[in-house]
Amino acid sequence: MNRRVLIVIMAVVLLVLTACDVWLTGEKERQEGLVRLIGPDGRVVWSFTEDSLPLTLRNAGLSPIMSKPFTNVYSTVNNWPTQRFYVAEGYRVESILIAAGLYDKAQTVTFRSGDGYEITLTMEQLSARQFYYPLAGESDQGAEEVFPVIAYRWREGTDDLSMIHDSTPTLIIGQRNTYEQTNPAYVVRIFDIIVSDKQNETWSGATTFPSAGRIAPGEKVKLQHPNLGKVKLHYTLDGSEPTLLSPMYNLSNYQPELNVPIAITEPTVIKVLASGYGKLDSNVTVFEFFPDS
Repeated sequence: MNRRVLIVIMAVVLLVLTACDVWLTGEKERQEGLVRLIGPDGRVVWSFTEDSLPLTLRNAGLSPIMSKPFTNVYSTVNNWPTQRFYVAEGYRVESILIAAGLYDKAQTVTFRSGDGYEITLTMEQLSARQFYYPLAGESDQGAEEVFPVIAYRWREGTDDLSMIHDSTPTLIIGQRNTYEQTNPAYVVRIFDIIVSDKQNETWSGATTFPSAGRIAPGEKVKLQHPNLGKVKLHYTLDGSEPTLLSPMYNLSNYQPELNVPIAITEPTVIKVLASGYGKLDSNVTVFEFFPDS
């Protein structure tokens, strides 16, 4: 084997070993619960683990309430949609952002797991009042206020706090209303928290099929959106402005039979609000239908 070939082989082996070392180091960091907080300039502001975070929060001058872990039951509705419960103990996202000096600068915050799954929330969505609903998906009776947390101790499928156990860092949030489908925002094994100061975008409005106008009596109207898997379409038929508490058209991403088109039997005005994580709610779109006589 000539010298040039040997040099090439050694260089390739060195590159492979270096890549393996970087990969193993990254995996070790993920396994050890390291979370990187990345500022608007793309730089890592600081990295923390469950052990280092309390000291960082206290050194930032936060109150004892803000710097201690928050423990509670969390309710959620998933995209099937069925209710789920979690018990969680973690540090408030608000506290982490304040301690890093990023809270007042942030427009959106992205939570990314080690396997690449991510969710983006606007600061309005993060800071809105959130609750645990014992009757999630049914009623707001017994609501308790909760906060978005990076949980290091949590357990899925129970409301028994004695069942909580150590786990990987995970974003767990409350519901703004008892019907809100928050489960898709639960990011397990967080590795990056990325803060952006870019101006928030707004979701585009919904459309219909068929288009507004004259329609055959009894014909059904479908509500549509180019990001139907990312937004929920709330609508009204009585002329009032839709809110997050208005009926939800696309109840499930996995059971399309639950997404029932709207039958038009009389002159009808459909008003639609598109709402989803990471952007501001859309403007309300209005569609008027007139069944042929």
